[in-house]
Amino acid sequence: MISTSVRYQMITTNLARSKELIEKDPAVKRETEYFKANISKVTSIDAFLKNDRLYKYAMKAYGLEDMAFGKGLIRKLLQEGVTNPLSMANKMTNPLYKEFATAFNFASKGEAATWDPSVATTTVERYMQTALEKKEGDQNQGVQLAMYFKRKASSVKTTMSLLADKALLKFVQTTFGIPESASRADLDIQVRNLEKYLKIEDLQDPKKVDRLIQRFNAMWDVTSTSTAAASPVLSLFGEPMEQGFSVDLMMSIAKLRLGGS
Repeated sequence: MISTSVRYQMITTNLARSKELIEKDPAVKRETEYFKANISKVTSIDAFLKNDRLYKYAMKAYGLEDMAFGKGLIRKLLQEGVTNPLSMANKMTNPLYKEFATAFNFASKGEAATWDPSVATTTVERYMQTALEKKEGDQNQGVQLAMYFKRKASSVKTTMSLLADKALLKFVQTTFGIPESASRADLDIQVRNLEKYLKIEDLQDPKKVDRLIQRFNAMWDVTSTSTAAASPVLSLFGEPMEQGFSVDLMMSIAKLRLGGS
């Protein structure tokens, strides 16, 4: 079996070509053409949510595919927008919701929210990247985790963001040999533990990110064979990556962010 490091290098060295192969998939091509042809015709939140093909394509592009059923939440998210610091998008730990509400900014732009061609262009680009990561994950979850970390690292500003993201947390745990049982500790202990291994500011340095990925790839190949049966890694991607954390953790994070006890 080809190693995680080799496969990761093969994909990322020629990323444009890798995405091109995804784009040529008949199903992907069909849905992309439909999205590009019709998204600018949407003039309201209701119309957006009622058109399942457009809505689900957009949700998948922003890593929220498995939250597509939650149209009530998405409706409120889009209605409140991102201007008010107290809006849902600005209060949620998962940054993807704010990115989604910013991309489809009905709250500020009304019926013109989808008229700008960049809405379609950006969404399609994100869709292709997400689809490529998923395709690689079907063969090697380590490659998917490495690609995901590479894409998301610079957007991580706090240790809490790592805890709130199952996939990022798995990456860090694997990289530094942190046992999964550490996630059962109190939240403040988890934060301090992660900060012993990783400086969040390092994630803004592309060279340091690449070194972390190199270490992860090596550790993944060493540990994945022996732990594959006991550790259902697929579950990391069975939910939206950033949203895949427990209600208890979600509430604890909310309390800390609000200064509660």
